[in-house]
Amino acid sequence: MYQGNWTCSKCGGEITELPFEPRNNSGLTCKACFIKAKQAEQGGAEASSADVAGAADDAPPPEPDFPDNYDAASEPAPPPPADLDGAEPINPGERKMFTGDWACAGCGAPITQLPFEPRNTSNLKCLDCFKQSKA
Repeated sequence: MYQGNWTCSKCGGEITELPFEPRNNSGLTCKACFIKAKQAEQGGAEASSADVAGAADDAPPPEPDFPDNYDAASEPAPPPPADLDGAEPINPGERKMFTGDWACAGCGAPITQLPFEPRNTSNLKCLDCFKQSKA
């Protein structure tokens, strides 16, 4: 558990302990707000304001239902296998690029390099058209 002095983004309550070290303060919720959101997400009856208020009193709120392996991300990644069958290891910062002679389906601009090998080129877009379609 990580100790700190954070504020709940939902109710403004004080958070002093978290099961993870937050990267930033946005989106942090106290246990009571977490439980209320979890119940609403599961389609069950929402916690009443009396339940949430009671959880904020002297009695600690019930523990959230975290999966058994919630802290597994903090464990180091296992080493790569010794035998890669002749394949080169993948570096996270590098992507294999595929070269070809394709045309953008949006504007007709030539596309010569892609980070994947397209199976179908009917909806292939250049970076500008792709960004515009996502906006």
